[in-house]
Amino acid sequence: MLRRRLGAFSQPAAARRRRAAHGPARRGSRRPGRPPLGRAHQHRRDARRGLAVPEPARAGPRADAAVELCICCDAETLERHPFHPDLDVFRPPERQHEALVRLVAEGTGCVSAAFAEGLTVAYVALQKPDPFERWSDDPTGKIWELGAVEVAPEWRGCGLARRLLELTFATGFFDDKVVIAQLLSWHYDTERTGVSPFAYREALIRLYRGVGFRVWRTDDPEIAGRIENALMARIGPKAPPEAVERFHRLRLAGTAPWDFSF
Repeated sequence: MLRRRLGAFSQPAAARRRRAAHGPARRGSRRPGRPPLGRAHQHRRDARRGLAVPEPARAGPRADAAVELCICCDAETLERHPFHPDLDVFRPPERQHEALVRLVAEGTGCVSAAFAEGLTVAYVALQKPDPFERWSDDPTGKIWELGAVEVAPEWRGCGLARRLLELTFATGFFDDKVVIAQLLSWHYDTERTGVSPFAYREALIRLYRGVGFRVWRTDDPEIAGRIENALMARIGPKAPPEAVERFHRLRLAGTAPWDFSF
């Protein structure tokens, strides 16, 4: 479990303190606080150290609040932080909180969360696919599912979902796995966001593409039954070939021959 307490999302004061402590950068030298590596590499390294990367986030209604990010939380930490009352897209907050605590306690999933004011205000949950779904027919054990990404309405626009996803995948735990994401329109919060299901789907696709997912065709009737739905998957750089092949066979389980080109 990695934890780090963040200050406000915009940090000009912190930048001024760094300049005061280190002085101006010399010509040809690396500026204090500026990584010599690429941003993606720095994200992975900081996540392993338990650091949350303080990138500027898009301005939101709570963009000036202090937030603590917990990556792959343990059950005790998650249990101490009740869900924000508006985290209710999938089920009532109390029930969803209990289910995710149980998921982590049983060792069958990973939950990363953002804590503020004593509450869980955003979370990302990954787990093995449900036994009744086709995706669970996986002898390799390497196919996982991004089961839920949710941010309380008053905390949206602060970049919390993006940060949680980036830091969760930066741990490297999912590099040898195929992680699927089922974009199902009946889970879209179109009422509070005021956008169409198509616009909501496109927003999710952009978010997930940022951490390595891509859209794949599938004949799964639950996904293919509505054009507002989509299947995405992140094939980890170290995913074994047998897991990748299994994913392709499962996504087109009712189609033969299997076409892996799209």
